[in-house]
Amino acid sequence: MKLKSSFFILLFAAFLLAAGAINQLGTSTRLDLTEQGLFTLSPGSKAILAKIEKPLEIQLFFSQKASEELTSLRAYAQQVRELLAEYVLHSNGQLRLSLIDPEPFSEQEDQATEMGLQAVPVSGFGDELYFGLAIIAQDGSRAVLPFLQPDKEAFLEYEVTQLIYQLQQSSAPVIALLSGLDVRGGFDPRSGRPSPPWMAIEQLDQQYEVRSITADIESIADDVDLLLLIQPPELDSQALYAIDQFALRGGRMLAFLDPVVESTVPGQMAVADSGSATTLNALLENWGVDWNADQVVLDAANALVVNQGNNRPPIRHFGLLSLGAESTDTSNVATAELESLNLSSAGAFTATADATTEFTPWLFSSTDAQLIEADRLRSGIDLIELQRGFMSANQKFNLAIQVTGSASSAYPDGVDGVLADNHRQQGDQLAVTLVADSDVLTDRLWVQVQNFFGQRIASPWADNGNMTINLVDQLSGSPELISLRARGQYTRPFEKVEALRVQAEARFLVSEQRLQQRLQETEAQLEQLQQQKDGSDQVLTLSNEQQLALADFQRQKVEIRQELRAVQHELDKDIEALGTQLKALNIFIMPAVLTLLCLAVSVLMRKRQVL
Repeated sequence: MKLKSSFFILLFAAFLLAAGAINQLGTSTRLDLTEQGLFTLSPGSKAILAKIEKPLEIQLFFSQKASEELTSLRAYAQQVRELLAEYVLHSNGQLRLSLIDPEPFSEQEDQATEMGLQAVPVSGFGDELYFGLAIIAQDGSRAVLPFLQPDKEAFLEYEVTQLIYQLQQSSAPVIALLSGLDVRGGFDPRSGRPSPPWMAIEQLDQQYEVRSITADIESIADDVDLLLLIQPPELDSQALYAIDQFALRGGRMLAFLDPVVESTVPGQMAVADSGSATTLNALLENWGVDWNADQVVLDAANALVVNQGNNRPPIRHFGLLSLGAESTDTSNVATAELESLNLSSAGAFTATADATTEFTPWLFSSTDAQLIEADRLRSGIDLIELQRGFMSANQKFNLAIQVTGSASSAYPDGVDGVLADNHRQQGDQLAVTLVADSDVLTDRLWVQVQNFFGQRIASPWADNGNMTINLVDQLSGSPELISLRARGQYTRPFEKVEALRVQAEARFLVSEQRLQQRLQETEAQLEQLQQQKDGSDQVLTLSNEQQLALADFQRQKVEIRQELRAVQHELDKDIEALGTQLKALNIFIMPAVLTLLCLAVSVLMRKRQVL
């Protein structure tokens, strides 16, 4: 009895010592034991938080009463609070977190509405739930996430970090645009009227400061956040040197290169001389990218159906692609939420053997694809003939890539021996994104534009425009934003339990099929007996042999039902045993380990204090 009492006294003393050690460590020390670091900020977020100069307040709105029955949503809300607490912890006192419960008809609800947060109905009685956040600067500027959807959990850190970064900026990002195409509008010789700008570029004009630059550039201004190249014209050595130095000093670049530039008007032939697909080749080689502008990707699995006209049936165009989620990198925040991207006569990128950069594909074909000569599409082709000549290479081709890391200058001695100011021989912060198609930006592949009393109204039917905005948004921000990827998922299945369930269900299915087969055989026998009735009022009698067969079936039926119950019982028993093991681990073993760990830390800290 005394031994038992001594054990509990020691255990209580260990608990007190552990609590004291944790108290001495303070709230700044945390241990994230989740497999994917769900409660740990990425290095990119921490770097941005370290640079905060303007204090910000994060207001998290969550309806407590309206969410009482939504257990999973409340668990996710707790996770969001934990993550935002991490932001505050790493902000050097520049962030403050406020938790707001917008009860019905309260000032807090009016505040949520004013902020632009989205109310979601949760019952048939008019109850509404708010679950969003607003980040507010001292000057009154703010950024809002109207509703934090659990299915977008993987992108929560990126979205919050992006909003914090945007609120630290005093002006809109600057985009330098260079193109050999009339992306900002031009003159249409067919109609004799000016042609409007591409809708993708018009949307960029609404959110950013877009500056058009020309092919005779000698340098790129220091205030340019993103260099956007869309099938650029032929560039001389001085212009290429300017791009080379911009990229090596960490300037972000987004380039759309196309082996076959097609007309922006449906049904027209491909444009012969509009920009150059090869003008950047000298730079690409130094960046570890192999680009063959004479080849086009055909993809049988992702081919779009087109109308041939002239009473001819629709046909799949192997060079006109519609890419879904299976063709995108789901960890890339720019494309992970996109459902449909349309490309036309796209090329492919590969990494060179001696590349010093990191080569990351984020858009690719299916494995049912091949490369053909681009001239076959430039001159027009019979689509049936294109299908007949198709031979799958049984591999995926990279349609868009991100190139980061270290690269050397393609012009180590400058141009004609003249070096620019602050010439860079090497760059360690290369951030170049390449897309092997420029047609992806044309209106005909993703949007219907209508003129409504002088205002251009866009009705998208594909995600090409969203992809462009996402890429520019990501690349025109801090370099740390580019490094952010989708986080892990908070809600995860019980894989071991599911494996046990699948095994038991497989056994259950075998027994069930056996029972159904025997049942069908018996019903067939009974039907034959029914047909043997000789007419009217005679009572159907079964022979001794038939009666024995039916009795045997009934016995087997009972046995199979017992077997089914036994399978289900074994399933429950295995799952219960697993649950017991987990309870023992969580209730006894893990607390004991943590207690010993805390004791060790406490002893170590005491020794340091003595010294």
